[in-house]
Amino acid sequence: MKEEKEELRALQHSLCNTIFVNAQEPMLVLGLDLRVLLVNNGALKLLGWADGSLGGKPASALVLEKDLREFSDLTALAAKNGVVRNYRFYMLTASKSIVRLFLTAQALKDEAGAVSGFCLYLSPVSPDEWSALKDPHVFRNAARKLGRLTSIGQLTSMFAHDIKNPLHVILSTSELLRAQEGQPEQVRAGAELIERNARRASKIVKTLLDFSRSGMCRLEPYSLNDAAEYSLGLIDSALKAAKVGVDKDLGAAPKVFLDPHYMHSVIYNILNNAAQALAGVKDAVISVRSGWLPAEGEVFLTVKDNGPGLEPAMLDNLFQPFFTTKENGTGLGLYLARQIMDEHGGRIIVASPPGEGASVSLRFKKTV
Repeated sequence: MKEEKEELRALQHSLCNTIFVNAQEPMLVLGLDLRVLLVNNGALKLLGWADGSLGGKPASALVLEKDLREFSDLTALAAKNGVVRNYRFYMLTASKSIVRLFLTAQALKDEAGAVSGFCLYLSPVSPDEWSALKDPHVFRNAARKLGRLTSIGQLTSMFAHDIKNPLHVILSTSELLRAQEGQPEQVRAGAELIERNARRASKIVKTLLDFSRSGMCRLEPYSLNDAAEYSLGLIDSALKAAKVGVDKDLGAAPKVFLDPHYMHSVIYNILNNAAQALAGVKDAVISVRSGWLPAEGEVFLTVKDNGPGLEPAMLDNLFQPFFTTKENGTGLGLYLARQIMDEHGGRIIVASPPGEGASVSLRFKKTV
């Protein structure tokens, strides 16, 4: 028995070193008071701290004073949703210089399910990439200059195909490891972590492959109301199972030039996001409205829910690729939706007034 405990302790130590201490991705673990509890070698190198010197430091040692409130709001959002991925943020190094990064905050929970701290994953961003991200249309502009839907689409497809097979090996191996009997709980938990993240990576690869195959949208005269009805039909059974009602008011409007295939996908994803936001909400309802805006000369379709709404921090990052608060989300849905709307010469507007849920509105100017 003593030898088994020593063997398990050694295995735990090895697992911790492999998954956390020596991991290539910089990581920090914070307590509920936002003080540093653990830090791995990657984070020490990135932030310029000596080993052991960062432990116990408060958030003010890592974050600009003006950003402390935003940092606190970010961790609160992670506590509420479980995870916030790829949030654009500045952090301070030991020498008080600034490092730009994508910050992912994962809530840590105890055996009772209460949040006990946070694990932060730090992904550095180069100054050029950071400057580009300030332009909300940088991906569209760069894409048009380089022929995104041909050359970049082909590169994306090649990239996705190249990593699909290794991902399949990782996923199948983790499944086999988890299925073996007699594994220590820590090994099983590690295998589940690998499997969960491999599945998420596979989902991202599939999304990129689908997008790379899309080509230029083929626009044709089509009724936006018909597109809405079709998408509502696709999600109808899921909404009924989740006990989410639909309040539909599709008004008269001219046809617009759109690609039905991609527009069905955009509307379906918006409806699905609204349904997910209504989990646990009593008398949950999704309102779907459409019509003609004479002053703007636009046809609109608006999907609104009566859920808890969106935090201001989420609104600022909503169209950033890979940003998500969902455990299994890819963070590509709204990003690709805006790319598709750009191809239609339209726009997408997201709003979330306090206490009024969230709404997503699609606007089209190219009418028949």
